[in-house]
Amino acid sequence: MKRLIILAALFIGFLFSANAQDIFDNQEPVTWLGLDFSNLKLIKDDEKITDEELQNKYFPGWNDLILLEPKKYDVARAINRAAVENSIDAVTKVNAGAKSNFITNDAKAFEHLDEAKIKSIVKKYDLKGKSGIGLVFVVEAMDKAHKEASIWVTFINMQTKEVLLAKPLIGESGGFGFRNYWAGSINKVLKQLPDMMRKWKKDKKNN
Repeated sequence: MKRLIILAALFIGFLFSANAQDIFDNQEPVTWLGLDFSNLKLIKDDEKITDEELQNKYFPGWNDLILLEPKKYDVARAINRAAVENSIDAVTKVNAGAKSNFITNDAKAFEHLDEAKIKSIVKKYDLKGKSGIGLVFVVEAMDKAHKEASIWVTFINMQTKEVLLAKPLIGESGGFGFRNYWAGSINKVLKQLPDMMRKWKKDKKNN
């Protein structure tokens, strides 16, 4: 009986710790999981880019850019942290295994994701027993005609894969060359994040 009580207490403690994470507490460590392009739609693109090039060249290239230029793509500062840990293996695997059907002429595809879909995307990550808060940018769409990208800023509990927060933001594109042009959208979203984090925190308190 005593053993059962101890096990029950441990289980309750596990549930509490798993759900007690606060993404707005700057003392809570965060792991950067990368840019998830597995559901990307590239809309009305007038450049000669193929699905294969996107998947094999640009998806890894954009993810590498975040790691190689941390001052320009400052994830930690964007979410009010002194630093973040980087662990992009799970997202790299998902990007590599995605079905190559990224290019479309359907303008409505710019908003083809919702929170339920984000949850199903996150469930596919192999986080290899990681715990704590993870942050992933799920890149929904890139629209060349409107010069902007839609990116879901998504915080998750890495132990349970619960989505703690998922919000779409729009980033204006800009830069020389295809890679840098869309990297500009990622940069713009990062620059929006400090203000948006304060807004989301306020919204949470008011709800």
